[in-house]
Amino acid sequence: MKKLTIITTIVLFISIGNNVFAQESVPKAVLLNTLNGVNDLKLSNYKTAELHKYNEGLCDRIYDILDSDKTEKDKVNALKTLKNDSDKDLKDLMGKDYKKYNKLMEKDLKPLKKKSKLLKYII
Repeated sequence: MKKLTIITTIVLFISIGNNVFAQESVPKAVLLNTLNGVNDLKLSNYKTAELHKYNEGLCDRIYDILDSDKTEKDKVNALKTLKNDSDKDLKDLMGKDYKKYNKLMEKDLKPLKKKSKLLKYII
């Protein structure tokens, strides 16, 4: 009886520990809405529409990486590469507004980085 109690206690602590340290996932729609939250920048309608279209593709690529069967290290490398590519694309797309957009995104995406450690490599 004593062994059963000890084993049950150990299993209980392991399962609680896994739940406490489990990484929360960020829904794709939440990330996309955050990336598209650019009303404060007062961009032209054309630039806003182009940015929204770009962000949809970016979110698809991010979640393709996150949902893949790659190792954690491979996911990190793929996300870093994607970040470099997206920075270049966004500079071309946003022009002089890129710095303002980047600063806004750093602030708005901070809570999402806390929920998903891997998102910090793309933001």
